[in-house]
Amino acid sequence: MNVKEELDTLVKLLEEENILLKKGITEPKAADRLLQISKEKRNILAELAKLEAKDLNPFKETIEKIEELNKRNSLLLLNNMDMLEETVKALIPEEYIEVYSKDGKLAQNRSIFGKKV
Repeated sequence: MNVKEELDTLVKLLEEENILLKKGITEPKAADRLLQISKEKRNILAELAKLEAKDLNPFKETIEKIEELNKRNSLLLLNNMDMLEETVKALIPEEYIEVYSKDGKLAQNRSIFGKKV
């Protein structure tokens, strides 16, 4: 495995993910591509996890860039989830939504994730 190539690929995937998240998930192709990117990132990270820390030391700047891109993408993803939640709340009155906990009992959660209509 070429560590530099793997890290560069990870940076490119994160940059593509960033662009897709900024545009918003407006069509199925974008959602499918985001899922594919997630799988590719997971595979790369699984390979990199097999290395020792000293093997990654020469690539400190690239790793810092990866961390920064990942933080940005996480924030964009949370913002997209908030927007989706607000859209659903606007479309479906709150009294028609029941909230369930992980164990299947009725709960008092404010997020639409985990709700049944």
